[in-house]
Amino acid sequence: MEKRAVVFSGGGAKGGYQIGVWQVLNEIGFVPDIVTGTSVGAINGALLALGKYDEALELWENIDLENTLQVFEENASQSTESREERSLGVFRQIVLEGGVDITPLFRKIAMLVDEEQLRSSNVDYGLVTTTLPARKPIELFLENIPQGQLHDYIFASASAYPFLKSRKIGERTFIDGGYADNLPVKMALERGATEIVAVNIGKMAVREIPPNDASIRFIHNRRPLSPSNIGKLRDFTSEHSRRNIRQGMLDARKAFGLLDGYIYAFERYEKYKTCYFDTTCSEKYKCVFSDFTSSSMLEKTALKNVGSFFAQFGTDPLAFNSNVLHCMETAAEIFGLDQTEIYTFGTMCSLLIESSKALLAENTSEPLGKMIGLLDKGLSLELVKSVIADLDKKMLLGFCLQLLLEERLELRRKRWLWAVSAIVPDCFCSALFCCSAILNASEFSESDHPGNTAAMEGNQ
Repeated sequence: MEKRAVVFSGGGAKGGYQIGVWQVLNEIGFVPDIVTGTSVGAINGALLALGKYDEALELWENIDLENTLQVFEENASQSTESREERSLGVFRQIVLEGGVDITPLFRKIAMLVDEEQLRSSNVDYGLVTTTLPARKPIELFLENIPQGQLHDYIFASASAYPFLKSRKIGERTFIDGGYADNLPVKMALERGATEIVAVNIGKMAVREIPPNDASIRFIHNRRPLSPSNIGKLRDFTSEHSRRNIRQGMLDARKAFGLLDGYIYAFERYEKYKTCYFDTTCSEKYKCVFSDFTSSSMLEKTALKNVGSFFAQFGTDPLAFNSNVLHCMETAAEIFGLDQTEIYTFGTMCSLLIESSKALLAENTSEPLGKMIGLLDKGLSLELVKSVIADLDKKMLLGFCLQLLLEERLELRRKRWLWAVSAIVPDCFCSALFCCSAILNASEFSESDHPGNTAAMEGNQ
């Protein structure tokens, strides 16, 4: 018998991301028979099992410190106390009282999660929590949870000790389920799931998944979402939560093939348009690196690290010119393009060309001149690394781009590119795409893209 499951991980304030994924599950008609969750995933999982999407969306769109922590609610009427002063009260609770009290949030969730309704639903709901002090994992489905204690166990699963207070149920004390299994795929498998959507927003290690025949689709963001640790309380805002919801929606659409992209989101089938830039990228790459085994250790290191850069994407390097697409997305990331937008290939190209032109117009001869001087002296890569590491990635992208736009590259200039590729391969690969974009954009002439490499050399 086919059974569909949704698994939500723990992840604190990043829980809005799971609501964005849920939106896409609704769009494609993915209705789960089984839902398992840990920590905030146990909360969102209960709402998913109840089908309360609108209520969950409203909760996460409006979440904030002021409506989450007891210390803010208790002192809200004291106009003389600032938000910063009340934040200090949060840290005092962590140190002196064994964690903060999020009763206001739990109160709202308790109103949304109707225990009797959940028990009578057709969805098999389970959660994970952890005992204290033994830190023993406790995996519970509804039939194992005593009547009237569902809320207690959901909140026990979400008690992110030591930031939040532990939860006592009867004679036992519980803390966050993430200490036991932050992404309870195994629970869903043991319940007979044959198709699983697993949404991971946490940083905790995921428990090893046993061999199985199920189809498992993992959905997660390629870059860190808004932080939720105690040092970043100011990021626990509705603004961050709404952005996470949007990111979850985009990543889920990519996971189900409704959008293209890895870091960024593109309209469907836009990835095939990278073929127009593949030839230029390949030609420029061959101008920098040898066709045969190099005798230069610097070049060998550069080739190795560029290969490692592409390997991190975990895709077939020959599929749909994916290397070109990854170069494009990395350039967009260095230039700071918004990751919550949906792009066409042409739109992103235009933005990158515009950003590249502005970058090439800047005078960066002084900081880059020092780097060039060290490279020309033949100093070790380790010594050069300390200089390059202090430079802005956009500056290094621009430096590589200036060189790649030249018609011919002498060995000296190749060595500069090898050094950057060996230390920050993402900057070289990004410049490779930007160079291709400029050379293939007929509306921009070569004279529109001045470099200042000559000026840098003049300072040596």
